[in-house]
Amino acid sequence: MDLTTFPPDVGVAIIAHNNRETLGATLASLERAKCPRSSIVVIDIASTDGLAEWLAAAFPGVELRRLDKNEGPNPGRNLAIRDASRPYVFLMDADVQVRPDTVQRLRAPMADASIKIASPLVVHLEQPDRIQYGGTTLHFMCEAINPWANRTLAERGHRALDIGVASANGLLIERQAAIDIGLFDERYFMGKDDGDFTHRMRLAGHRILEVPEALVLHQSRPRGTWLFFYQIRNRWHFMLKNYQWRTLVAILPCLLIHEPLQLILLHAKGYGRVYWKAVGGLLAMLPSLGKDRAFTKRIRVLPDVALLKSDSLTVRDDLASNALLRFGKAAYEGFLRGYWRLLTRTVLAG
Repeated sequence: MDLTTFPPDVGVAIIAHNNRETLGATLASLERAKCPRSSIVVIDIASTDGLAEWLAAAFPGVELRRLDKNEGPNPGRNLAIRDASRPYVFLMDADVQVRPDTVQRLRAPMADASIKIASPLVVHLEQPDRIQYGGTTLHFMCEAINPWANRTLAERGHRALDIGVASANGLLIERQAAIDIGLFDERYFMGKDDGDFTHRMRLAGHRILEVPEALVLHQSRPRGTWLFFYQIRNRWHFMLKNYQWRTLVAILPCLLIHEPLQLILLHAKGYGRVYWKAVGGLLAMLPSLGKDRAFTKRIRVLPDVALLKSDSLTVRDDLASNALLRFGKAAYEGFLRGYWRLLTRTVLAG
């Protein structure tokens, strides 16, 4: 493996929105990785911080593409993939930095044609020995499972592993495979935006390999409560679009518990209005559901039972802030594990 030469068949696309303060460090990290500026495109999503002018002066030779309306990162990601001149695209956010060997380490295992996405470990910029995203999979309740969050790289170890979904903070993607599975869903402004894309990649029978010696450093910050609308709406739509009907019917008893719990918790925390707004948002998306499900069925190779798991749920700290809620969460997760184990051995087996 040559770790000193940037792979010539990889183009880099940086998705930026008002990231002038962090983009310089992102581009500098790519230069340390020996990435030619001619291989980089910055997709500027309606920035208002002078990013375009700064980029032209500070990093001449880096291509800039601009979207005039902020509809989240997915339109920019799709533009980068569709217009890429190389067979592989390294997608990254503008608050992410790579190590000098990150892309090289991701590219090497993709010699195996079954691997269509190579994912690094995402670590905290302020604590680069601590993992932010690693070993991620999708719970059958359509919630994230992130078992290595805030644990150390040493605990994770050096073994490359197949994972179920991946964060788009940094991903090496085979361009044609991304096109074949329908690219990123541009209706998902935020929330399940990368999870939906990577889940469909797995659903289509392709592998996502997590390469632990490939690292990206993410300048993470708390997410605002404005995201609740998209997280709630998109989760429901994700299940209706991507799950098989027999899975939806089989998990219905759990949904009849989970959804009222979510409703009560959000109302108790003062977010009841956004819950009902998300209901309206979902209803507005339903007219295209038949077309969405037909496409999912067309690309499907693996059944849900091979893709979904049951483990500890990732819940925001502000929604599980006291000991009683944490105890209830642990008990609830135990129930879900037992129920999923029963389903996979009976109605969803085979």
